[in-house]
Amino acid sequence: MMRSIKFFGAVALAFVMGAATVRAEESTSGTIKSVDTGRREVVLKGIVKDTIYEVNKDAAVWLDGVAVKISDLKADDKVVIFYDKKGEHLAANSVRALRNASEATGTVHSTFGEKKEIVLKGTVKNTTYELSKEHTIWVNGKKGAMSDVREGDEVRITYEQRGDHRMANDVVIFKRK
Repeated sequence: MMRSIKFFGAVALAFVMGAATVRAEESTSGTIKSVDTGRREVVLKGIVKDTIYEVNKDAAVWLDGVAVKISDLKADDKVVIFYDKKGEHLAANSVRALRNASEATGTVHSTFGEKKEIVLKGTVKNTTYELSKEHTIWVNGKKGAMSDVREGDEVRITYEQRGDHRMANDVVIFKRK
């Protein structure tokens, strides 16, 4: 069953962070208020109080499904942050942000390697995602290839809508049939 996930609903799936190692850490989601690249801090907007996360030097930072630097993040980006609490400090191990992209999860119906397309099963209609030139496919936290994506796999796709086309930047296989 294919269903689009709003960004905050993706928290449960965001533990599959591409190249980042999966840890038993805490996570939070929200909207960036500011980024201080010199101090390596990301401040999330809060209802009562803003929260500061110190981004570790080896932290994985992603924007719209593409690996980036902390300096590429901006105010109003939607994020999921995985962090460890160290005393009064919140140390971010990975940051996954969306600005222009959306995310969808679902079951692979079929793939077309020559066209670089992945089709997810839908309740009424299947949805096709074309892989962008800069796409990355992740299998068990390691880079994979189009040939690794199989019918029945459960995936998360980070994509951008370009006209009638859904261009996938990032495909994460998180469950094999």
